Amino acid sequence: MIAEFPDFKKIEVSDKEEIDAYTKEYPPYSDFEFGSLWAWDVKEEMAISILNGNLVVKFTDYTTGKPFLAFLGKNMVNETAGALLSYSVQNGFEETMHLIPETVAKHLDRDLFLVEESRDHFDYVCDINYHIEYPGKNLKSQRNLLKVFKDTSPDFEQVSLKMETKEAQQEVASVLRRWTEGKEFISDSEAFAYERFVSAAESLSYSAVGIRVAGELVAFHIVSLPPGNCANALFGKADTAYRGVYAALDHVVARDLIERNYTHMNIQQDLGIDSLRAAKLSLHPSHLLKKYSVSSAEKG
Repeated sequence: MIAEFPDFKKIEVSDKEEIDAYTKEYPPYSDFEFGSLWAWDVKEEMAISILNGNLVVKFTDYTTGKPFLAFLGKNMVNETAGALLSYSVQNGFEETMHLIPETVAKHLDRDLFLVEESRDHFDYVCDINYHIEYPGKNLKSQRNLLKVFKDTSPDFEQVSLKMETKEAQQEVASVLRRWTEGKEFISDSEAFAYERFVSAAESLSYSAVGIRVAGELVAFHIVSLPPGNCANALFGKADTAYRGVYAALDHVVARDLIERNYTHMNIQQDLGIDSLRAAKLSLHPSHLLKKYSVSSAEKG
């Protein structure tokens, strides 16, 4: 059971059902989705609590190393925000809350709190029906890349991967090795997040699909499957020696998710990285999930 604030407990796989019960009532913000929470707790410092019926999460800032708080809920939001900011000051946390969903921020009293958009942390949500054939002018480049891939790799095969098995892990490891050739390796944080996911895959709700060409895995994508109709992207890599492979990967992921009755996929935030923002915008997401930083108006 999740602790009542001001107590916190570290995240465990057994918390999934309880966290899902809180998050399913709200838009699918990636930061609060259980699969993401579990995988990205790479320092094992993340913790959760309940305050006024709202879900509170203690994150750690990767740059400063200092913890900060965020919460999701609709109950007594001004009182909750005030209590969390006071706790942050008293315990040496960052004096600003981050990753506050718009569904919370819009109810905060601007006379009490300084509320600022965090554009680098907006989630991109795609309508995956548009990733089947990439119709229209906006998606012409993806449509062309998918055609190139199909023309040059006509024997490609869409496969499902069971990430709790050694066979799937070895195939994915091979893709990761090829992906890193000629570029820096994936960050330590992403590598640890992937390992955490794999360690608990048997207990998580997920789908992992891949593309094989001539019997060899050349791309994979893992998504978390929370309640509702929006999947949450976690990890995806491909051997770019195969032109158009990422367009093909999005295509097979969409086919898989639609069969599972999902209509959208949260492809998460761009962290202010220009190339990542351009790549996500090129998919013409259906909408963005806005997030905010919140501090005391007196501090501001």
